[in-house]
Amino acid sequence: MSIAVDLSPADVAFVEEQASAANLSLEVFAYDAIMKAANNAAYLAKLELADRQLREGKVKTFTAEEWEKFVNEQDIY
Repeated sequence: MSIAVDLSPADVAFVEEQASAANLSLEVFAYDAIMKAANNAAYLAKLELADRQLREGKVKTFTAEEWEKFVNEQDIY
């Protein structure tokens, strides 16, 4: 699949400089940047969901003692 992105000449120059500084081809640099942005967006969506669940009281909370008991009951080798 191909994706076309229209950038201003100044933006193209900036991206080329950054790719060169990272010692990467423009294509690899652009791919890495797009994937990083997509992963960041997915992570932010998870954080937003967790925040909403916390505000709505849809989370389980533990006291320090309950957490320690839970951890100590696990069979971890």
